[in-house]
Amino acid sequence: MTITVGKLEFEGPYDDPALIRKEPGLFGIVCEVDDEYELIELDEIDNLQNCLSTDEHISNLRFYEETCNGKLAAIIHYTADLSSKERREIRQRLLLELGDTECQANQAAC
Repeated sequence: MTITVGKLEFEGPYDDPALIRKEPGLFGIVCEVDDEYELIELDEIDNLQNCLSTDEHISNLRFYEETCNGKLAAIIHYTADLSSKERREIRQRLLLELGDTECQANQAAC
């Protein structure tokens, strides 16, 4: 399944980090309620699987569970051909496109 964020397609949603490849890319955390998805975090990282399975990330998910009245999951856009700088630029463009009310951007990388 794919989920479109702005003009970019993301794979997912995933609720098991083991299903995510150890590759660079962008990820979003979404709250699923009645087959609708709300984006609550958007970031980029060099190793998606490792990032989404760290204790720090799991702790962040516990915080989001308090505001999500559904199920939390990750969406993934792999970018093996892009540098970290290029991923950050794409993230910034997406956040600008979405506006502050649609995404609570977490500035901390994993």
